[in-house]
Amino acid sequence: MPRGPLPAWARVRAVLLDVDDTLIDTRAAMHQAGTVASGVVWPAADRSRIALAGERFRSDPDGFFGAYTRGESTFAAMRRARIGALATWLGQELGEGHAGAWLAAYEPAFEAALRAHTDAEVALTRLAAHGIPVGFLTNSGADYTARKLALTGLGGLVDVICTRDTLGFGKPDPRAFHEACRRLGTAPAETLYVGDELLSDALGAADAGMPAGWLVRDGAPDPGEADVVAGRGIPVLANLIQVADGLGCP
Repeated sequence: MPRGPLPAWARVRAVLLDVDDTLIDTRAAMHQAGTVASGVVWPAADRSRIALAGERFRSDPDGFFGAYTRGESTFAAMRRARIGALATWLGQELGEGHAGAWLAAYEPAFEAALRAHTDAEVALTRLAAHGIPVGFLTNSGADYTARKLALTGLGGLVDVICTRDTLGFGKPDPRAFHEACRRLGTAPAETLYVGDELLSDALGAADAGMPAGWLVRDGAPDPGEADVVAGRGIPVLANLIQVADGLGCP
């Protein structure tokens, strides 16, 4: 699907954005920190697997984060379950204190590696200068999100922040999108949503009756996925500057 300027949506009055891997490069920070923490807690594990531990932790093949998003576990329980699954993949035991030790090593490494995407502040500043309300809607936890935004300097550039635990439900549940719009003071049909996940962000927002954009920063989307979003009238965006450009924000 060709990339290009955001369609001119005359009815758009506000913008909702995903946080992780849309505004902040969470993926790279998780990959780095997960590998560091696993090497600290399980030094005897296979080194080739330790090198991939951060990627494995983030990929969450057992779906623990999805269960958290659906309200089936707490944020803390979800993280412990993911650490336990990682230990099993590494061929190690999750002994007493291992989860706490892993997080104690993970958090400082994660925070040190965390960066906002270079276009995030520019786009947010342009939207604000043009008088367009901006909200963040994330499936992460409130405290963790606040910390990430503070570390990357993006916390002061938003009007509303909605998280899975503050709402009680997460994306792609239409209620999450609708409640975020309500807090912004705009109707779903006049609120643009942009995120990097196809199902929970782009298609979830479209199913909730919102104009949506799918952010694909690197490479090109799978042709089948591109056909899906094209059929729904959802543009593929290469960066957040296209949001400001498409909404006429100089």
